[in-house]
Amino acid sequence: MDERIYLSHCDTIKNFVKNLGIDSTDDYLQQELSSLMKDVVFLREKIDGMRKLMEKSTNYDEMLHLQYDIDDAQCLLDNLLQKLKTADERYICFKQYIAKIKSGLV
Repeated sequence: MDERIYLSHCDTIKNFVKNLGIDSTDDYLQQELSSLMKDVVFLREKIDGMRKLMEKSTNYDEMLHLQYDIDDAQCLLDNLLQKLKTADERYICFKQYIAKIKSGLV
């Protein structure tokens, strides 16, 4: 991981470990990743379903409405993917921080 990214999450991870402990922090971060992944999968399936409906539609107004919904869902998906990336970076940072603690570097 880029040192700059590690440092940006380091304070957050230190506070989590200080307040929650190592095991609870690990559980929290894993739950966050799991929850975001479920949301991403759900939204991708929803977008795929709307695209299939749009392909079958012959009504122009319905197609426009579906396209609007797809665009809206795509924006939500983009936001979720960014949150997932951040959560993944935090979890990697957590693992590196724990490795440093165990090796006596912190």
